[in-house]
Amino acid sequence: MAASMMRRLEFNRKLWLLAVGGIVVSVSAVGQIAAARSGTDAHTEATPAKLPVFEVVSIRPCQDPRQHQVPGPGGMYPPRGNSSPGRLRTGCYPLLDDHGMGLIRSAYADTFTPINGGPSWIHSAFYEIDAVAEGSPSVKTMMGPMMQALLEDRFHLKIHHQPGEGPVYFLSVAHGGPKLHPFVEGSCVLRTSSPPSALQPGQEYCESLMGGGSSASVEDQGVMLDYFSRQLLGVLDRPVIDKTGITGRFDIHVQFSREGTKMAGMALREPVEGSASESAPDPSGPPSIFTAIEEQLGLKLQPAKGPVDVIVIDHVERPSAN
Repeated sequence: MAASMMRRLEFNRKLWLLAVGGIVVSVSAVGQIAAARSGTDAHTEATPAKLPVFEVVSIRPCQDPRQHQVPGPGGMYPPRGNSSPGRLRTGCYPLLDDHGMGLIRSAYADTFTPINGGPSWIHSAFYEIDAVAEGSPSVKTMMGPMMQALLEDRFHLKIHHQPGEGPVYFLSVAHGGPKLHPFVEGSCVLRTSSPPSALQPGQEYCESLMGGGSSASVEDQGVMLDYFSRQLLGVLDRPVIDKTGITGRFDIHVQFSREGTKMAGMALREPVEGSASESAPDPSGPPSIFTAIEEQLGLKLQPAKGPVDVIVIDHVERPSAN
């Protein structure tokens, strides 16, 4: 790593992908989904008394890697750089794309917290970060508290949390009762650790997918309704709070119209030969997400006022030179 591209940094003190794409994009690939499935925050790793520091850092602007792919919330980016304990390689990744995913979210927020504010240029700014840390801190630590310090030092980022009451949807049980499919233990392997445990021959990880052709869909394996509720922030214009009182894990599949959702303006990939998206669309059209959740899951979304936590960007600058 050329010395001219590097800089030593001292730090005082979380990545994604989740990813929500125009066709079917695995959200669990981002790493935060694993912790959400297990009912924990992706960034609850204990912070040591003295946080490790990056000894050498290179930050290079790069071009949006989705230029020849379908744009969509949080994806579809190429695989992240090949990070390992003590060595962070982000690959070409957004600072904070127009769907709220990127380095800022990885550092400060879980997949479902709204991030507002900041200049318009941050939504089209992509950077590739290559850094070496003292010791062998985990990738999660480097993308979390250590990335916070990097953003604050090199991008002069300042944020604040703004808790309060705002527009939400309550997810509750519809008249007639739920139509949920209980998760069959062993049908897939839950990602309950980061990094996830190694698979045995014949096993597959449980997936969490969002996508769309002529219609949109959400398909989850082994998730709790609290997770499903928070996941809908990638589709709807406000957070969803689980009020069903239903516990346990479920396999969820719901298909709905893209209109009236964040997927409405999304470009479509060329259909795969023989796929459902290649066939002629149903002339009657898919139902709205509100109707689909009620008819297909036996649940309902109700507009309401509720607690919201928003991250507000107060100040950010393009990074200083290496």
